[in-house]
Amino acid sequence: MHIFEGNANQLDSGEFGYFIRTRFQDLAFQAGILLVILTGFAIPVSTSLTSVCNLGIFICWGISGQYRVTFACFKKYRIVTISVLLFCCLACSLIYTPEILSLASRNLFKYRQFLMMPIYLTFFMDPRARKRGIQMFELAMIVTLIASLICWMFSIEGSVRLMDHAIFKNRITQNILMSFLVYLAAWKFLEHPARRWPYALLAVIATYNILAIVPGRSGYVALGILIGLLMYQRLGVKGILPAAAFVGLIGLVTYQHSERFQNRIDQVVKEIREYRISNKSRSSVDLRLEFYGNGLQIAKSSPFMGSGIGSFSIKYRELMEQKGQVFTENPHNEYVMLLVQNGIIGVGLFLGFFWVSWQATRGLTGIEQALGQAVLAVYLFVCMVNSLMLDTTEGCLFGYLVGLTLAGGITGIKVVQQEDHLKSTADPLSQAEPAREAA
Repeated sequence: MHIFEGNANQLDSGEFGYFIRTRFQDLAFQAGILLVILTGFAIPVSTSLTSVCNLGIFICWGISGQYRVTFACFKKYRIVTISVLLFCCLACSLIYTPEILSLASRNLFKYRQFLMMPIYLTFFMDPRARKRGIQMFELAMIVTLIASLICWMFSIEGSVRLMDHAIFKNRITQNILMSFLVYLAAWKFLEHPARRWPYALLAVIATYNILAIVPGRSGYVALGILIGLLMYQRLGVKGILPAAAFVGLIGLVTYQHSERFQNRIDQVVKEIREYRISNKSRSSVDLRLEFYGNGLQIAKSSPFMGSGIGSFSIKYRELMEQKGQVFTENPHNEYVMLLVQNGIIGVGLFLGFFWVSWQATRGLTGIEQALGQAVLAVYLFVCMVNSLMLDTTEGCLFGYLVGLTLAGGITGIKVVQQEDHLKSTADPLSQAEPAREAA
């Protein structure tokens, strides 16, 4: 029976037992905590820095002995169990993939967040570490927001990224990440409106940045989902209709006053109409529709286990040679990608991961529960229009925030340093003294 589903009151720390940590291992553990906190800032800012932090975290995880906590969690915490099982399922498809092993392994490595998540989790057992991790992510996004506003106000030109007023990442990634800043700011404001009014201002500015400055339509979707979720979390089922009305009102006002937002929405409508009439695809939306249809056609050849990790590009190229359509290595839909490469089994485990994670958040409280549910909701739906798990930043952020928030369900791990343990066991008087006091 899995007892660690986010309810600390049900936790029996004896299930993990004691393990002895030397002074050097304890230093490695502390270094690991600092690195996971820093990773919250690194993910939105730099891919290279994120990779360095992850390597350091992995080394500290091994040296400090935290792998023993991960192994214990694998048996007791279902989210860790299914995360590892999902990655193992993807890895097993290396056996039958038609892609060469080096390229297939590279594709598998893009799903490393499902292995990193249990590692992050073991370093975030301290509530203070979780708080600092969230704050570092917020800091990175505030820096991004300020830089984006400066780029927009002073019309700084340069690369395509700067022309879209995206700073460290592309417009799609930045808008998705910025939507989480809007959510965090709005949530904190609603907790204490009188004392935290600056968060309301931050949420408004970040929302304007998403809708009127940076043209990333996936961010529009993510923002709408998070507004609806926030009202559902606050008002329950009664908040669904007001949320829909509020999102519609924001969209209507922005459409009337923002030429950039209006052009992006008009483009979506135009491409869908033209695709239905002529079935010709030349732009992002209608190309996606073509990718989805062709991907489902490919999946029919091996519906249960798929064609193997990394096989999508090979299978799609073979089909395009017959149809003469545009080739792609990415269908921009995580479910289609998994269905082609890992079949119904892979998609089922992927959806199972979301289900188990959502159930785990129900035992949490405060910002950890709220943010955990926000991450799951956004990725569940936005994966329908983007292969978020294949994208380095989005994939790393997913593993990071899920590990951070769900670590709130694990407390009371008993760890002692070797010096203190040896001292207490070597001196029988130190053990007898409590007995005398009790007598």
